[in-house]
Amino acid sequence: MKYTLEDIKFDQITPRAFENLCYDLLVTYNFHNLIWREGGADNGRDIEGNYLFRNTIKNSETKWFFECKRYTSGGVPPADISSKITWADAEQPDYLVFFISSYLTNNARTWLEKIDPQKQYEIVIIEGEDLKNRLLKYPELIERYFSLNRYEQLFNDVKDYKTKFNINPSFEFLKEISENIDLAKLDNNEIGFILFNFYNQFNLFESRNEHYGDFDETIIYPVLEHLKNSVDNTSLKSFEAYKDDYDILGGTGMFEEMFWLNDEDNIHEMVKYNFQHYDLHLNHKQDQEKWKIGSYLFVIYEDLAFEIFDSEETEIRIIKDFKPEKISELTNNTQDEIVNDYKKYLKNFSA
Repeated sequence: MKYTLEDIKFDQITPRAFENLCYDLLVTYNFHNLIWREGGADNGRDIEGNYLFRNTIKNSETKWFFECKRYTSGGVPPADISSKITWADAEQPDYLVFFISSYLTNNARTWLEKIDPQKQYEIVIIEGEDLKNRLLKYPELIERYFSLNRYEQLFNDVKDYKTKFNINPSFEFLKEISENIDLAKLDNNEIGFILFNFYNQFNLFESRNEHYGDFDETIIYPVLEHLKNSVDNTSLKSFEAYKDDYDILGGTGMFEEMFWLNDEDNIHEMVKYNFQHYDLHLNHKQDQEKWKIGSYLFVIYEDLAFEIFDSEETEIRIIKDFKPEKISELTNNTQDEIVNDYKKYLKNFSA
C-alpha cells in the first residue's frame, strides 16, 4: 500500500509498541545480534546491536546502542537522555542512536552539540519527521503498527494467504474491498491483485447465481473508476520482452467466446463479456530455468479500456476513447481479423 506521513501517528501506539517498531526497523536495516536491555531509570528498553561494514580490503564490525523515546507532546529534554550518555560512556559503543517520536528541545540539542566532540563514539539523533520518512520506505512496518482500518488489515491478510497457501480470495471479499478500502492507497500490484483475482474467477463467481443469485459484475466498477481517474500510462512496456515468446495457458472472456462466432450450435451460449483474462507461459521458447508465469487482463469500462500485465510487477495501460477499431492495438494481439471478429461479436448482441 501507499502511505503518507499523515498515516504514521506515533501517539496512537504504546511506548512498548514504539520500541518494537524501532527494533523491527533495525532488522530491516540488516543490524544483527540485536538484544534488549531491560530497565533503566525510564523503565524503557534499550537495544544493542552490531552492523557489518563491508570493504573490499577488510570488513569492519561496529557496535551500536539504541534508545527509543516516544513522546506524545513536546520535545525531549536533556534530563531524559543524560542517563543514556552515561551508559554509552561506560560501554563505549561505536554509535549511540536516539529514536525520538517528537523532537529534541533546544536545550537538549545545544547540550549534545557541546559534549559530542568529547566522545569517542558518534551520537546520532533521529527525530520524528526523519523517522517517519524512513518508515515510508517500508510499508509493511506501517501496516503492522499503524493500520487501524479493518479493511486494510483484511486486505493484507488475504494477500498473505494467497502467497503462503494459494487460497483465492472469495467473491464476498473482493466485493467488500472494492467498496470499502481507500483505493488511492493501493499500488499497481495491489490493484492488479484485486482485478486478476476477480476476472480469473469470473466464471466461478458467475456460477454462484445457480445457488445464491447474488453475482454482480459491477462490484468491481469502483476499482475501474479509480483507474479511470489515476492511470495515464499509454503503453505496456513490461510486456515487450515477452511479446514474441509467450504461450497462453488458459483464459476467460470475450476472445474465448469469439471462437464460437461461426458455431451455430454454441453461439447462443455467448454472454457478451467486456474483458479477457489470460494466464501466460513466458519465455516458453527458452531453457526451462528462464520460464515465468504471467497474467494478462484486458477490460473495457465505459469509453475506456485497460490492459494490465503482471510478471514480477504489475503495469497498467489506459486506452482512451476506446472504439472497436482500437482492439487491434492491444499489446498481445496476434489475430489478423480481430477487429472484424470483434464487431461481429458485438453485433450478435445488438438485436
